[in-house]
Amino acid sequence: MTIKVNIVGSHGLYASYGGWDQLVINLAERKDERVRYLIFNPKETAVNNQLPNVSVKQLPLSGSGGQGFIFDAVSLFLSFFADAVLMLGMKAMPVAVMLKIFRPKLKLIVNIGGIEWERPQFNPLFKFYLRFCFYLVKKVSTHMVIDNKYYQEMFDGDDVAKVKTISYGGTIDNSLQRADVIEEFDFIDSDYYLSISRSIRDNKMEELCSLFSNCADKKLVLISNFSNSEYGRNVLAKYTSYPNIELIDGLYDKRKLDLVRRNCKAYIHTHTLCGSSPSLIEMIVCRVPIYSIDVIQNRYTLADQGFYFAGFDELHSMLKDHILPNTPTVDFLSQYNWESIVRQYEDLLLNS
Repeated sequence: MTIKVNIVGSHGLYASYGGWDQLVINLAERKDERVRYLIFNPKETAVNNQLPNVSVKQLPLSGSGGQGFIFDAVSLFLSFFADAVLMLGMKAMPVAVMLKIFRPKLKLIVNIGGIEWERPQFNPLFKFYLRFCFYLVKKVSTHMVIDNKYYQEMFDGDDVAKVKTISYGGTIDNSLQRADVIEEFDFIDSDYYLSISRSIRDNKMEELCSLFSNCADKKLVLISNFSNSEYGRNVLAKYTSYPNIELIDGLYDKRKLDLVRRNCKAYIHTHTLCGSSPSLIEMIVCRVPIYSIDVIQNRYTLADQGFYFAGFDELHSMLKDHILPNTPTVDFLSQYNWESIVRQYEDLLLNS
């Protein structure tokens, strides 16, 4: 029997924005033959699909900002005749409730993302709305997917049975060599520390750059979508003149990005409010030494491997004293295997 599944909430098939987009790509490319996907692409993601039993519908709406809610809402309305909906994110949950009223047997599987209402960039009204959406998820979803065991604390009673912990996966492209990018990235042959973040305040990019501005003998390469936020633009303007700080505004070519990952001296993870951050998982799979800001989500993701710093003064001391973490061991890498992760999602879709 074939099941028709609509995927709502990502930037579409073959977008390159983050963890959800990589999840969509892997679900589509590694899917079971019993699953037929319909994926909604926003206007900024071109349709480029030749996969069997995978359809793509492009909508004339952006998947980001204010239009992002409308994009998700329209995608949900167009999912009326689906057998199941995999919803990535919660912001359109009121529309999902309407869909469930008219289609009570519809399988609604919601990946909640993270504790979005704790992010400092959101105003109190929007934080309240996100909390309300989370309440609706618990009430009407068939299953809830979380990407980090830390989030299990948010559930109790009957909700626990509906929760499934499924992380993101990681793969590293090894096709490029340093000689292929030396003209574009002249730092590639040096000893550099790498950090990759979205340009939001809780990822602590300002604090990291400030640290390296006082460490002239240490090289930092920081990759972010700086231009996408006022916070990111301010960091870019303030630190772009430092010779030991390389700021790269958007790098979405995975071959080049993975080459930069593979050749760094160590990775510095500064995310404080993410669950299992996809950028951290890629570095685990890459098996380079990792420094991580000490929050419990990161300890779960790293299985307590790596070195942890409570504040940037502590990280400064580690770097100054040349304290380098060991590379992650291979014994826990299997949980970040995409094939296994896809099968776990399909188990929810096909068997629940």
